[in-house]
Amino acid sequence: MANTETQQSLSSLLCTDERDFLIRNNGDQVPVSELTGKTVGLYFSAHWCPPCREFTPKLIQVYNELKQNGESFEIVFLSSDRNQQGFEEYYASMPWLALPFGDKVKKDLSQYFQIRGIPSFIIVGPDGETVTKDGRTIVSVHGAKAYPFTDACVAELQKDIEAAAKKYPKETKHELHEHSLQLTRRKPYMCNGCRDAGYTWSFYCQNCDFDLHPDCALKDKHSDENEKKAAEVICEGDACRRV
Repeated sequence: MANTETQQSLSSLLCTDERDFLIRNNGDQVPVSELTGKTVGLYFSAHWCPPCREFTPKLIQVYNELKQNGESFEIVFLSSDRNQQGFEEYYASMPWLALPFGDKVKKDLSQYFQIRGIPSFIIVGPDGETVTKDGRTIVSVHGAKAYPFTDACVAELQKDIEAAAKKYPKETKHELHEHSLQLTRRKPYMCNGCRDAGYTWSFYCQNCDFDLHPDCALKDKHSDENEKKAAEVICEGDACRRV
């Protein structure tokens, strides 16, 4: 890792005097210079870490969606695996680039970005500057819609969440939990239904510390309402009428 005191760039973050490339899981080398002008996610992760194994499939889904949409986006895996074999087995499931296992830049970047735990997902913008250190939460909550993961983009998505919350019931029941669930503003949480991360709003039981995403909590109710509406319509020949 080069000196970053003057101006941060992808080259200063990822290159050394001995290495100016990243790798693919097939062994190919890719020059760091090919990332210039792209939004890049630095993914600190390891296979031995259960939260990492839960987050990686979500991140792969977002990565593939952005690639299919033609976005200038790339991810670099920085492994905390315990050995080369663990790194290779975990990295084999990932479609993006990686720092070679054991490269000292990984430790340098962990200190530079003050990584306190994994998984951690740092977003670096096309100008080489840090966009956010909270990429994990943003991706977990908003998925590919949050690209390019700027504060402005996340703020717009948050407005949509707040508008939707005004239409939610204040309380609901769900078959996954015996108590009533209250609509509650929450910090990041894990949904006890789908097991994905959630943020801002939850249907929550404080006594049991039980959370459901609004979509998970209300899914069956929406289905019941649709079935009820469908039952109120009769179709005969080429015409339908309400009853």
